[in-house]
Amino acid sequence: MQQDQVVSYSFDSGVVGASVLILGAIHGNEKCGSNAIEKIVAQFNDGTLKPLKGKVTFVPICNPAAYKAHQRYMDVNLNRVMKLHDAPDNYEAHLANQIVPLIASHDFTLDLHSIHSKGASFAFLDYPNKMAADICDVLGVKTIFTGWVEMYEDTGDMTTLDCAHKSGKASVTVECGQHEDPDSVKVAEECILNTLQYFGTIAGQVSKTADCQTVHAKHRIVKSSEGALRPLEHMSSVKSGEIIADLDNGEKIIAPEDGVVLIPFKEAQVGDEWLYLGQIIKAA
Repeated sequence: MQQDQVVSYSFDSGVVGASVLILGAIHGNEKCGSNAIEKIVAQFNDGTLKPLKGKVTFVPICNPAAYKAHQRYMDVNLNRVMKLHDAPDNYEAHLANQIVPLIASHDFTLDLHSIHSKGASFAFLDYPNKMAADICDVLGVKTIFTGWVEMYEDTGDMTTLDCAHKSGKASVTVECGQHEDPDSVKVAEECILNTLQYFGTIAGQVSKTADCQTVHAKHRIVKSSEGALRPLEHMSSVKSGEIIADLDNGEKIIAPEDGVVLIPFKEAQVGDEWLYLGQIIKAA
């Protein structure tokens, strides 16, 4: 089994303050976070950015083999196995054993992702402690998702957010836009800088994001067999009873209530999440 070492870069001010962890490419085909991190690490290295208090650790590429192959994962979804594995039996489990201690040893983790479908950036506030909620307010991201924990509570899956929560730490995950959208790198960079400014790690002031909305995710639709999604876009509206997918066996997947489509994945494999459905609970 292939094993790789996860590479990290730390900058410590030597002054008491928060410890912040920034993660990129948990999924190998989601490279905006990696690109933004590499740019900011270079600025720390050349002195353009200087740590004023606390410390920050960057992991540009959390899934090296998948990153090189430009695919989501090698064996399993790394963001479903983020726990310590006594006997790791797949590539991502070995990676998790390196990343989990980093999450546990930092006060806050910012995990940067991108999505397959078109749409604006958004942040996951799975565990709304004050630190995470306050950071969501200043990231510059205009949509905040809640409800993910409830959808996955019976699966046994562990994300970076779950891992941080279990360790008594705070965390926010940001989906910075579509995979290939160059603006997703700008979003990731802004999120990093705003987070570091919030903690006073670097110089600068943050302000509350204007016109922010909250969406509560309620339904997780897994692709149970071969079929096709209807032409749905991220954040498009659906009505109760509307057909959202057609299976090759003739079955239809129906929206259980009025709401909005979240992160439709048209190329999902059987067993993968196909899309989510949610409701806007606080409009912009």
